[in-house]
Amino acid sequence: MKRINKVLQAVESATKEFDLSRFEESIQRVTIASFSSMTGISLNNLSTELKTLFKQGLLVRVSGRPVLYLSLPLLEEKLGRTLMVNEFSGKEELKKYLIPEIENKKISLQEVGKEKEKEASWTEIGRADTDSLFDSLVGAEGSLVSSIETAKAAIIYPPNGLHVLITGPTGVGKSQFAYCMHDYARKCGILKKDAPMVTFNCANYADNPQLLMSQLFGYVKGAYTGADKDMPGLVELADEGILFLDEIHRLSPEGQEKIFFLIDKGEFKRMGETGKERRVNLRLIGATTETLEDCMLNTFLRRVSVHILLPSLAERSVKERLILVFYFLWKEAQKIKQRIHLSRDIIDILVHYKCVANIGQLESDIRLTCAKVYFNYISEKEDMIRIKFHHISSGIQQGIFVKYEGKSRVLDEIMVNPDENHFIVDGHQSFEETLERYIKQEAK
Repeated sequence: MKRINKVLQAVESATKEFDLSRFEESIQRVTIASFSSMTGISLNNLSTELKTLFKQGLLVRVSGRPVLYLSLPLLEEKLGRTLMVNEFSGKEELKKYLIPEIENKKISLQEVGKEKEKEASWTEIGRADTDSLFDSLVGAEGSLVSSIETAKAAIIYPPNGLHVLITGPTGVGKSQFAYCMHDYARKCGILKKDAPMVTFNCANYADNPQLLMSQLFGYVKGAYTGADKDMPGLVELADEGILFLDEIHRLSPEGQEKIFFLIDKGEFKRMGETGKERRVNLRLIGATTETLEDCMLNTFLRRVSVHILLPSLAERSVKERLILVFYFLWKEAQKIKQRIHLSRDIIDILVHYKCVANIGQLESDIRLTCAKVYFNYISEKEDMIRIKFHHISSGIQQGIFVKYEGKSRVLDEIMVNPDENHFIVDGHQSFEETLERYIKQEAK
């Protein structure tokens, strides 16, 4: 067994035993020293292999003393969700990301709000040799150039940056884009390395405005029936960081007024509080699928003047869509630890079929297709996952009607070998290796 494979096996073994309920104890098992004991490999050689695996997008790295590494696919499997980032400034940041808390009062993900939109997992392609997560976005040098430039300008604008609203249809990656803004703000020194990003989905409590406000601003004992103690809100947790409000259009007019008072003055009160205002310093990022003028107060929009519209999948270039298809296939190959084989016809269809729910749907459709084929792989004991036309859903099959003489002429201009009819995506290779093998790097 190659040394790098031995190291990867050790990290995967430790990640499988990682127990969130025993966080501090589990952390001791994912240190470089622990891996050295498991493998018998020297610390220097081990560190080299771990850095290589991290750059390939296979590991999560946690900076500090000691540096920690976990298997990215296995950690995602354990959490039941795709991680938005694969590098953390320290174990406390990792803990906050994995186990959301407010002053050590544990709150469920449903109460705190979604950590992310699963639709957006496509954006992170495992590249660690970039200045920020923005550079890892599919389309960072194409369809997203203007959006990224606007976001960076809003982050660095003195003295405290500008608040931002991100718009776009379901499945385009609004939540992931917000996380990239947070990452960029930390890496360029605008925010501290441990600056929090607190997320809240306003739809969770849209039918109960009082409860929604209590989650955001907190409350004092006796504020309402059942309020038997003082409780801080998410606004306080986001102090010196970013508050990300997903589906912000679900805020009531009263809620919008309280938010724009907060961003105007940096002041707020907990529900039921009669004393002086509390103060925080935070940046607001909101996201919505709606037309802003139809769902937000004009007074709110005047205070949040930076509006970023993310493009739908149909507005992306063919090259970007092809990269997304290969990326999702590569992620599935990583999870099942097998190679995935498919024909040029299938590639053409996956690139061109209509995804009503955009990139989030593309990811889900490819995952479902791989799951169907995996059953055949297990039962028939084949040597790899082989996706054939009858495995894909009827909705995806309709993509065949956009083809010309059996092949997409546009893809011919992008492929390294336009005549290649068989493609193998190997999760043991890095994603960059997959792209270099099949896609012309100079193609636009």
